[in-house]
Amino acid sequence: MNLPHSRLSRSESQAQTRIRLAHAARREFALRGVAAASIDRISESAGYSRGAFYANYADKHELLLELLTQHQAAEIGAWQALLDAEGPLENVLPTLGERFDAFASNADEVLFAAELQIEALRNPAFALRYREYAREIGERTRKLAAAFIARSGRGQVSAEVLGKALQSFSPQLIAEARLGLGEAGVTPGQRLVTMISEILGARPQAPEGRHGMERSIEHDD
Repeated sequence: MNLPHSRLSRSESQAQTRIRLAHAARREFALRGVAAASIDRISESAGYSRGAFYANYADKHELLLELLTQHQAAEIGAWQALLDAEGPLENVLPTLGERFDAFASNADEVLFAAELQIEALRNPAFALRYREYAREIGERTRKLAAAFIARSGRGQVSAEVLGKALQSFSPQLIAEARLGLGEAGVTPGQRLVTMISEILGARPQAPEGRHGMERSIEHDD
C-alpha cells in the first residue's frame, strides 16, 4: 500500500534548500577557499539552480557568514556548558583547553573568518551584514567571559575586556600553532587557558611542555 507523501510547507521547503546549500558550500569552501568558491558549483552540488541560491542568499559571503555564525555559536555554547558544571574553575580549564585544541585542528574556520573581515573592509555593502555577525558573536563571547569571571570568583577584569581578549587570542594562537611559532610541546589550548587564568588570577594546571617539565623537576628537587 502506498502511503501519501505529505507536501512540505513553503517555509519547510526553504529550510531544506538552505540546509542542502550549506552542506554543499562547506565542501566547496574547504576544497577551494572563499575566493575560488563557485556559486554555480555550490548550487549544482546541492541539486538546485543558480536562481535557487540567489533566492536564499545575496552572495557566497552571506552564506559563509551564516555557516561561521552557526559554528562559532555552537562552540561558544559548548564552552558555556562546561563552565556550568560544578567544581572550581581550575578543574574545568584542562577540558576547555582540549576543546579549543579540537577547534584549532580545523584552520579553515580561522582563514574564512579572516577573509570575511577583509571583504567587509573592502566592501561597504557587505560590511553591513558583517557587523550584524560581529555583534552577535561579540555578545555571545562577552556572556562567556562573564561566566568565566563568575566561575573564578574574581572580579579584577570586566566581561567586556575578557571577551575581547578571547576573541583576539583565539585566532592568533591557532595561526601561531599552524606556523610553528608556539612553544614546542605546548598546545594552543594550553596556551589559551594559561592566558585566561593569568587574566583572572586563577591557577591553571601546568602544561606538559617545557615549562611544565621544569616545574615538575623543581618540585621533585
